[in-house]
Amino acid sequence: MTGILTPSFHASSIHPEVEDLLNKVVGNYIKQKERQKMKPITSDCETLLRQENEELCILKQVLEKKIEELLELQEQYKSREVAMTRSLEESGEKVTQLSDSVALFKSIIPDTKKAIASAEKSIDILENKCQQLEDIISAKDRKIIALADNISSYTRYSDINIEPEIYSSTKERKLWVERCSESEYNLEVQKKYAFRLTSSIALRGNSIH
Repeated sequence: MTGILTPSFHASSIHPEVEDLLNKVVGNYIKQKERQKMKPITSDCETLLRQENEELCILKQVLEKKIEELLELQEQYKSREVAMTRSLEESGEKVTQLSDSVALFKSIIPDTKKAIASAEKSIDILENKCQQLEDIISAKDRKIIALADNISSYTRYSDINIEPEIYSSTKERKLWVERCSESEYNLEVQKKYAFRLTSSIALRGNSIH
């Protein structure tokens, strides 16, 4: 049959098996058309066959484009699969590291508990010692206060300007009687010496008699 174009596929990006399959489908279609038209070919028949052949060529181009798109998608999926596989491997490594860390922490927990218990015992001992020291300091403070009171009392009664409760001699007693008597009219003596109340009362009694 003259004038009939037989399409063939030459897309280098298409898999050879797919290309052969498409060529076979198109060839079978053309042969079927030829068997159906055993009568002499007229110009109208030739034109019709030519149009059908052109339509098949267009269909072939459409199929080639679709196949190329599918191949591109396949490559994208492969790239994503590789990336996901790598990510899973990295995640697996991180999980392994995390598991190792957890195991390490679990292994040191008993030692940590023992150290905490020992520290708590040490703290209790130190607190007891601190309490004992506080008790000792408190007792010493009381002794110091009592000693200070005794010293103050001794100093107060040993002051030569204060009349003692007990005279060391008769001479001292007469001296304080004279001072007390003098203080009745001498303001400076009153300021300088401190007399016991009993001495003042006794002095007044003697003056009345």
